[in-house]
Amino acid sequence: MTVQENTTLKAAYADKVAADLAENTAEQDRIRAEIETLQAQLTTLETDHTLLESVSAALGDTTGAVPPPRRAAKKIAAVAKKAAAKKTAEAVAPKKAGAKKEAAKKTTTVATKKTAATTDKAKAANTGADKGLALTELIHAHLSNQSEPVTAREIAKALADANPGRNVNDNLVRTTTERLVARSRADRIKQGSTVYYTAKADAAPAASEPAEKVTAAAS
Repeated sequence: MTVQENTTLKAAYADKVAADLAENTAEQDRIRAEIETLQAQLTTLETDHTLLESVSAALGDTTGAVPPPRRAAKKIAAVAKKAAAKKTAEAVAPKKAGAKKEAAKKTTTVATKKTAATTDKAKAANTGADKGLALTELIHAHLSNQSEPVTAREIAKALADANPGRNVNDNLVRTTTERLVARSRADRIKQGSTVYYTAKADAAPAASEPAEKVTAAAS
């Protein structure tokens, strides 16, 4: 990861955390307001309860006495606080998970782009490399289709025309054709200073011919 990408990722994290903090604070304020409202309602109920007890005592009715509400009030406050904390945690958790997921997605995207760039470079480096059949097989097939002997230059021209973009030149073709002669898959005929080649009619190609990787300057 480059310095620029690292800086961008940190900035994204910082913005997300700041937004989560702001929302968390707002949620706390809302819950505090609810607690204050409930507390006010509870105070009113406690006042009414005291008044009703006084009225009940004045009437001499002790059969329906109600236990003091203090303990119940504390329990209600504790439950409200616990519920508020749970709600806040539930609200924050998905946002944190979303931030992590988004960061992981960005990291994956950066890695994918780097991989694609590396692949493109590899493809560019291989442009012009030998493709398809080995050069020996191409030469032997060409010779087999000829009705008369041909020179290395003629073979090279024919293969270059049939395989544009492939590394084919006179010296490379001459060297490869001589290999066919050495393997008894072709005959070499010399007339004066000119050398001609023909394929042997009964020659069988090898089971697996490696691709030719010889590079030579054009003659």
